Amino acid sequence: ASLLLVAGFETTVNLIGNGVAALLDRPDLWRRLVDDPGLAERAVDETLRQDSPVQLTGRTPTRDLEVDGHTIPAGTGVVVLLGAANRDPAVFERPDEFDLDRPNPRDHLAFGSGIHSCPGRALAELEGRLALESLATRLPRLARGGRETMASGVVLHGRRTLPVRLAG
Repeated sequence: ASLLLVAGFETTVNLIGNGVAALLDRPDLWRRLVDDPGLAERAVDETLRQDSPVQLTGRTPTRDLEVDGHTIPAGTGVVVLLGAANRDPAVFERPDEFDLDRPNPRDHLAFGSGIHSCPGRALAELEGRLALESLATRLPRLARGGRETMASGVVLHGRRTLPVRLAG
């Protein structure tokens, strides 16, 4: 039950906070979202790619596995750095840039992949999209209102605080 609570709540809060922070850091992108709230889905995918709420996960192969010329013996614990994979320049052009026009925004691994894909993916994406659409529609003059503080943690990544204000 605790895992489901964290997986379904804290990660979604971090997704929304990370997305709002990225958009407010680029007022031109925030304005695009305000003008076209339909871009919220792309903004969610780009947030999940660039600033994923879950930065790493663990896996244990059930058989020997070769990765990039290295053998990982069956039963050996492996840490998979999702945040790093989501910025792989072989997959994403300009990986450190938040880009609402990215041609492959859904190629991120923020929810894992295959049989190890998060069962809450659709709900998290829906919550993120609805939150960004609502903020852009109801608070179009939203702007940063002070210095953010980051939450501490290695696995989960997000903001403890994200002060905002209404500009103009």
